[in-house]
Amino acid sequence: MNKLKLYLLFFVLFFVISCQNKSEQAPVGVVDYLQSLEKYPKRLTTHFPIEKEIKSEYVFHYNYLSKYSPSLLIVKQKESQSIIDSLISVSRKIIYSDTSYYIVNKYLKDSNILNITKNYEQFQTQIKHKSAVPIPNFYTLSDFDENSYNLLNKSYSIYLIEAESKQCCSEKFHEGSWHMPDDWKDGFSRGYAINLENNSVIYWLVIW
Repeated sequence: MNKLKLYLLFFVLFFVISCQNKSEQAPVGVVDYLQSLEKYPKRLTTHFPIEKEIKSEYVFHYNYLSKYSPSLLIVKQKESQSIIDSLISVSRKIIYSDTSYYIVNKYLKDSNILNITKNYEQFQTQIKHKSAVPIPNFYTLSDFDENSYNLLNKSYSIYLIEAESKQCCSEKFHEGSWHMPDDWKDGFSRGYAINLENNSVIYWLVIW
């Protein structure tokens, strides 16, 4: 009986400690996100959500100041239909085609992330298309589709807020052009990728 009580006591203590750890760790993602947000020029991050709590299916990724990768900030989370409607109202939908997009850091994916810099020179400059819009490589997300034009599954549509082919901020942000065409050697773009089938929204900013 004493052993049973002892086991029960250990179990209760383990459960309490686990719950405390979870409650302590939950806000960390928000803190990391907000701290990372502050690293980027404020005027370029105004479209990102500022939340006290992480929403369902929250995903956060950033790449900051790297020679072989653009400065990149991505947040994915579920949103209400009213929020999605408001996002669409302040952006421009890009029609889906093989000439719609330049993918900044196009050749990077999980399978070659450790050795792509060794073969950096072998990749060709992307073909110039007059109306193409630069967007990030979404390889860090579960929605990544290597065979689609925008590297996301076809349930997503791209909505652009702004894209400019010039330096938007200090030199340190403009690294890793990744074989962009000559007229997009420096620049930035920001916007949303929206999946109306499940209300997922990917917020992005990419600077190169």
